Amino acid sequence: MKTTPCFLLIAILTTGLHSLSAQTKAEGYAFEEFNRGFLQQVKITLLEQPGNVVRAELQTDAEGYFSTSLAPGEYRLVAVKDIFYNWEEHITVGKEKVFLKIEMRRKPGYLFDVTIAEARTNPELVVDAVEGATIEIYNRTLRRSELVLKQYPHAFFQHTFEQGNHYTMMVRKPGFLAKRIEVYVNIKGCILCVDGVRSLSPGVTENLTAKNTMGTLLSNIELERVKIDKRIQVQHIYYDFDKWDIRPDAAERLDHVVTLMNDNPGMSVELGSHTDSRGDDPYNMELSHKRALSAVAYIVGEGVDSARISARGYGESQLANRCRNGIECSEDEHQQNRRTELRITGISGDSLEYLRWPSLQQIVEEEELAKTNKAKKAGQKHPVKSLPEANNSVPLPELKTDAQPDRVADDIPAPRLASGDNTGRLRELAKNYSGFVVEIACTDSLPVAADSLFNGFREVHWQKDKAGKYCLFAGNFNTPAKGRSYFEKTVLTSHPTARLVRFNKGKKTYLK
Repeated sequence: MKTTPCFLLIAILTTGLHSLSAQTKAEGYAFEEFNRGFLQQVKITLLEQPGNVVRAELQTDAEGYFSTSLAPGEYRLVAVKDIFYNWEEHITVGKEKVFLKIEMRRKPGYLFDVTIAEARTNPELVVDAVEGATIEIYNRTLRRSELVLKQYPHAFFQHTFEQGNHYTMMVRKPGFLAKRIEVYVNIKGCILCVDGVRSLSPGVTENLTAKNTMGTLLSNIELERVKIDKRIQVQHIYYDFDKWDIRPDAAERLDHVVTLMNDNPGMSVELGSHTDSRGDDPYNMELSHKRALSAVAYIVGEGVDSARISARGYGESQLANRCRNGIECSEDEHQQNRRTELRITGISGDSLEYLRWPSLQQIVEEEELAKTNKAKKAGQKHPVKSLPEANNSVPLPELKTDAQPDRVADDIPAPRLASGDNTGRLRELAKNYSGFVVEIACTDSLPVAADSLFNGFREVHWQKDKAGKYCLFAGNFNTPAKGRSYFEKTVLTSHPTARLVRFNKGKKTYLK
């Protein structure tokens, strides 16, 4: 009886050795259908049947290869990879080696393979990858968060953007400006629009496949360090000649500043306005100061704390190029000097401590609520949404938009509005005026300049109609599109009975 355990041990070892010797090698490759290439990092699970008992969990290497050993029997193989449909098949393992081919079909959509790095100050500079950032992606179409990686330890990540969706991506790390990227996939006039990255590789058009339904794109997301006195240029803030009103096209650009301030709650800035060298120096200084004040007033009106932003006009004191007084320059060179810049003046702990950051979902939801409330005040059922202006885009063939403003220089005058015998903020409309304005109201008598009717308007023009009433007008535009944008986005909020008007050599027509 004492030898029984020895016999049992020998029997168990013999059975185990037999089981090991009965293992059969199973190997193969995973690749994209139509032999488009081998696929790495495909997760493969082999489940013994019946019972679905997991016997092996594998991952393909850089060449798409995988291998394992299995006991003879029946198995279910499941292969999974991001942006591909799952592959499943039933296999039988006998005594001879099993060779497997996993042909995976790509889902419609685009895989972004992203590297996060510090922004270069010049193209030749070698910069380090940025690790430890918080990465979030929110699907604005489906209204759901799709990716949240807090203090992600790597500088590389991937995500698939699917057809028919608008995504917002945000990358944040203490000590850097938050980076927001908007991605539009087969919506709003774009097969693929990516706004916020400098370049995509391979180029968008070379890498679209299957009738522009899928592709893989490499991109660098560059984070800029937050530094006191750092300057951020606000592109394409244009004003009409000799004016400081916020034009509709400028308002859209200033909305980007509002977004920047909301994304970086710990940052304070100075908004500086610059002119070109043409004209009287003191006058240019005063004009730029008024323009800066006007821009800051707009930004504060959109909800940014006034303590975080100040205004300053620089006139022609900080020219960006050689175009000083007396030097002949091209219009493009003068335009470089007519610019608006943000200068970082303060950084609080909110920008350095990620635990205080609101989530991207919270930021987007607050933005959508603000747009909805603004649209309701303006009498619109839905917020006005402009087409994306992306630096990497493929527009849909049947849709065509022109993102360039009708006028892009200070020295292209708008139609003449007023006759010359007026003073103050109330002026008579020129009798032969042609253009587009917004009629605020018609009254029995002319209001005084302090009247609440003037709130929100730098000046108002009047004209006496056939019934003897004084009709009051705001704005001055060359195109109906610009007039309508100003009418819907600016005037209707406070004057719901206002109407858009076209004048043709003094003849008035109401536009629907």
